[in-house]
Amino acid sequence: MGVLPVSTWEAVVVDGRERDLRAFIAGFAGDRGVDPGMLVLGDDVGLEAGSVGEWLLELIGTGHHVVLAPDTLAGALAEAIGQGGEAVGLTVERTHPVSGARFDVGVKTFSREVASAVRSALDAPPPGVRLESRQESERSTEEGRGVELYAPVHDYTYAVSARVAGPLAGVLEVRRRLAEIEAANLEPLHVTE
Repeated sequence: MGVLPVSTWEAVVVDGRERDLRAFIAGFAGDRGVDPGMLVLGDDVGLEAGSVGEWLLELIGTGHHVVLAPDTLAGALAEAIGQGGEAVGLTVERTHPVSGARFDVGVKTFSREVASAVRSALDAPPPGVRLESRQESERSTEEGRGVELYAPVHDYTYAVSARVAGPLAGVLEVRRRLAEIEAANLEPLHVTE
C-alpha cells in the first residue's frame, strides 16, 4: 500500500457486500489511474468502528464497511457509488471527516533481526507521526545458548510498546511497516475527527 502524505481524509461508510465493494474500489482506482493503496478498507487495517462514530457500531455486521480515502478521492468514490453502485448492491450510508489516527503496538521477541526490523519501522516515522508512551527494553545474556525457540533462558530479549499517533496517511504507513513483522501485536486503529 503506497499511501501518499495527504492530510485531509474521510471515512466513507458503504452498505453492501465486502467482495463487491473491493471490486468496485479496484475498478474505481483503475479508471482514475490512482494507486489502490490510497483507498483503504477499514477491515484491512483493524479499524475500530466506534472511532468513526457510535452509530457505526450498530451497523457493523449488517453489511456496512468503511473506506478511508483522501477527501478528494472520497467525494469521487461516494459519487461513483451513488451513480453505479446500486447495480451491484452498494450504497453510501454517509461520509465522515478524519483528521488523524492512532493505534497501540506491542512487540516481544528473542530475535535481534526482528528487533532491528521493529526499530526500523518506528525510528523514522513519517512527518507529523508521533510515538507516545514508548517503553523499550533490551536484554542480552550468555546463559541461554542453544536452539533459541526451545531454550529455557533466551540469550536476547527485546520488547517495545508504544502508541503511534498523527496524520492518518503517516499512521497507516507505520502500521503497514509493522504489519509485515509477525511478532508485532497491533491494536485496532482509532481515527479522530
